[in-house]
Amino acid sequence: MVVPNGWAVKPLLECCDLLQGLTYSPNNIQPYGLLVLRSSNIQDGRLAFDDCVYVNCNVDENKYVKPNDILICVRNGSSALIGKSCVIDKAYNATFGAFMSVLRGDTTGYLAHMFACDVVQQQIRNRSSATINQITKRDFEDIKIPIPCDEKEQRTIAAALSDVDAYIAALEKLIAKKRAIKQGAMQELLTGKRRLPGFEGEWENLNLAANSTIKARIGWQGLTTEEYLDEGYAYLITGTDFDNGRIAWDGCHYVEKGRYDQDPNIQVDNGDVLITKDGTIGKVAIVKALSKKATLNSGVFVVRPKGNAYDSVYIYYVLLSEIFADFLAKLAAGSTINHLYQKDLVKFEFMIPPTKEEQTAIAEILSDMDAEIDALTAKLNKAKYIKQGMMSELLTGRIRLVEQEAPAEPVAAPKVVELPKQEAKGHNQQFDDAVMIAGIVNALYSDKYPLGRKKVQKCLYLLRRHQDESTDAFKKKAAGPYADEVRYKGGEPIARSANYIVTTTAKDKGTTFARGKNICQALGYIESWGKQDDIKWVADKLKFKKVEELELLATVDMAICDLEEAGTPVSVAAIKHLIATNAEWKAKLKRQIFSDANIARAIRELQTLLQGGN
Repeated sequence: MVVPNGWAVKPLLECCDLLQGLTYSPNNIQPYGLLVLRSSNIQDGRLAFDDCVYVNCNVDENKYVKPNDILICVRNGSSALIGKSCVIDKAYNATFGAFMSVLRGDTTGYLAHMFACDVVQQQIRNRSSATINQITKRDFEDIKIPIPCDEKEQRTIAAALSDVDAYIAALEKLIAKKRAIKQGAMQELLTGKRRLPGFEGEWENLNLAANSTIKARIGWQGLTTEEYLDEGYAYLITGTDFDNGRIAWDGCHYVEKGRYDQDPNIQVDNGDVLITKDGTIGKVAIVKALSKKATLNSGVFVVRPKGNAYDSVYIYYVLLSEIFADFLAKLAAGSTINHLYQKDLVKFEFMIPPTKEEQTAIAEILSDMDAEIDALTAKLNKAKYIKQGMMSELLTGRIRLVEQEAPAEPVAAPKVVELPKQEAKGHNQQFDDAVMIAGIVNALYSDKYPLGRKKVQKCLYLLRRHQDESTDAFKKKAAGPYADEVRYKGGEPIARSANYIVTTTAKDKGTTFARGKNICQALGYIESWGKQDDIKWVADKLKFKKVEELELLATVDMAICDLEEAGTPVSVAAIKHLIATNAEWKAKLKRQIFSDANIARAIRELQTLLQGGN
């Protein structure tokens, strides 16, 4: 290993300490408690909390993870996971399991990047046992790394790579937010909950099979593995080529011309909708950017409309949605189905807009969202590619950053990641609350249905979260997040005295809200502050939700905020534990609305409702 002047090649464990993971028994596992980090908690070089295990047992102090620890998978059934690592980014109430290890003592951040690069990963692959998928302490002792002798250069390299990591993380967060927005739009537009302007009429029932031509490669035309070519006359599309609703042409095999010509029914064209029927059934893709002829293997259906029966792109989005997912779940009825038959699709029926024009308009909106996500994904892939190149150059000393006072930004952050900050308000929080309460009352008020204080308070809380503004005034009260300060000293009395709202109190109904004679003044403030979209969000998302549903959402959201602030992974069990240990909140768990299923649903809905914001 050749290094430049001012660098050295050192044993890895000369630069840090290696700690072994916690051994625990199945009896130690609890619904909540001390989190045990395992290989499943490392995803794409970051901590992930989709699959968590908690224990209740005595743990040595040094087995608690600390910020800047490097968490590593050292033993696993899959050799591909050996050496997978991530950095502990902040304080967590967590330990790490026996199949994991931690490198501790990386004060500059350099080792975390070095461990993830090919210089170290190749040494791990070379040392991983052929019979047992593991790396031992002896293996770690043999790993050598190139490292600058000057800690300042180590920090400079780490900072440059961390800048790229931050950019990548920002793009990933933005893409997740855009996908959540799209998912919410699909849920509303594909079910008729929201109609586009200019369209009317009752939606109609459509049977997919009755209105489609559905074809696949028939049995006697099946292909042998020898016929899967690395290059040839036509693409051969298989289920493994499906990638986020598209076909990954770069990974496709080919077939010779005779096999392509054999069945014109499965000769694929742009705009065709495809469904997998074997293996992972029900995956969906639409054919785009087809540059040469293509056909199907035996595991894929092609679905085409009969005549003018429907818009194919619209149906593609229906098949991507929960409408089709629910159909497949009912089809399975608790068992695993390994094959989707054409006769199964005869049972698939759903409501559809009465005109093709409305279908097309909906499809265009969703396609525009996909185009934006695709553009961001291309930027993300480019950033990851650039980072790999930077690691190869910076972590071997081929490019030096010795002269730099601060690391240059390797990639310009996109404007969409950092939104411009709003101008400072010319008014205080209490007056802002008063105006927002008036806007909420105007959006939600109905002569038929009384508008109570509990609903207004929950809507104000969720609005503040949607706006990414402070919710410090809201406390954990029995009825959920509740702001006495807003009720008695702030927004509500100000709105009432200004005649933005009128309140009426009755024994049987409590306090109800209605529009005041000066509400137009409040609406004028909302317009001048550019907050019309926020009030529209309240009307679109919250108006028809029951008070107990709003209480569920607001309570779960406040619990999530507390868990994230404490560094505790979010889960149903963790949320229930937080509710159960709060004197004001614990009675909630006796109510059906706070069942495990409803809490899990609220977690999912909040991701869309708040559009990925914190």
